[in-house]
Amino acid sequence: MTSIFEKIYHNYLEYIKKIDLKKLSKRMDSKAVWNGKELVIPLFSRPFFISEQGIKNSSGKNALHTEIVVLSKYIIGFPKKEIKNKRKEWKHYRDFKDAAPLLSAFSNNVEKKIATTFSGKKELLIECSKRLGGILYKEGWNYDISFLFCALPHIPVLLLFNEADELFPAQCIILFKETIEHFLDMESVAILGLILTEYLLLL
Repeated sequence: MTSIFEKIYHNYLEYIKKIDLKKLSKRMDSKAVWNGKELVIPLFSRPFFISEQGIKNSSGKNALHTEIVVLSKYIIGFPKKEIKNKRKEWKHYRDFKDAAPLLSAFSNNVEKKIATTFSGKKELLIECSKRLGGILYKEGWNYDISFLFCALPHIPVLLLFNEADELFPAQCIILFKETIEHFLDMESVAILGLILTEYLLLL
């Protein structure tokens, strides 16, 4: 019996078959490449291989459900033209249109989970962030840790973290550039936050 997800995955692949992935790679930045048979895209610095046959990780295995959803939506919805007059302000998830239904889940499963997991373990968060391709980001943020990640080509993600003290628990805030809404819907943005959380916790 075919699962609901298998049907969704099949539908994604049907859409992907209609896209010239080689041409698409040229519209992305240099982080995405066409290797002659597949489009290779880094998701938080981890390479994924996309073709009509499926979406695979670097081990040749099928990507996880969350990875498949985000990568499929990203490829299918990639802007056909360069975004003009694009603003580049950082925004919290709650500030995007259509984010409200998933805001509580994003707060609990992403920001609070990272905060509680790494409370008292600031150095571990720094180590895990660096291993995930994150770089220290100091531009005007008054936090104990600020890390900039390249989630996908054209999609930066900023992680802000304050260690717990005698008055307040540890705090984590995830920010996105305004332009992310040109590439992903808000459900996919929330899943992107989940992927970041999963990756950090597994390192």
